[in-house]
Amino acid sequence: MSKPSKAVILAEDEFTQRFIYRYLSRLRQFRNPRYDIRGRLPRKGQGSGEQWVREQYVNEVRAQRSKQVHTALVVVIDADIGEIGRRTRQFQDSIVRAGLSPRTAKERIVHLIPKRNIETWIVCLNGVAADEITDYSQPQNVPELVSPLDEHIGPAAIRFFEWSRPNAPTPDDCVPSLRAAIPEVRRLE
Repeated sequence: MSKPSKAVILAEDEFTQRFIYRYLSRLRQFRNPRYDIRGRLPRKGQGSGEQWVREQYVNEVRAQRSKQVHTALVVVIDADIGEIGRRTRQFQDSIVRAGLSPRTAKERIVHLIPKRNIETWIVCLNGVAADEITDYSQPQNVPELVSPLDEHIGPAAIRFFEWSRPNAPTPDDCVPSLRAAIPEVRRLE
């Protein structure tokens, strides 16, 4: 199967979308990210971003499977304080209920499920010891990073790119949900 030349990012919020966009921009197949990567976000003030992602997932899988162009679907949803497997099962159950076949190993449908939230990954990828319990979206919980977390998205995306390269070692201090994301993004290769 050839590499995808276009990507759709389905994310809970703009912060998460910016991180994934920065990561995808590093991949060669998206030569012109401005045209090759499209983001989908919930409308502000319209309820839970997590619920919106789950509701849109089936529509995006259906659209991705119907496209003639080699398109990847990158879905990002926080595990919050729950387990990553719970979100994976929610995705699987939703497509089965919609009458679609389950996601196959060859499909360019990527599930990225940060636990607790994407900020956990940003902190970890910037070399700060992190856990999946602390809410790093609260600035007082990350005193090691003196500037706002927004400013650390770029370096985090570069490090994620480096860690996800074939045969690249994953550091021992990598949080489990980020470690689980590495084989997921390799579906794009």
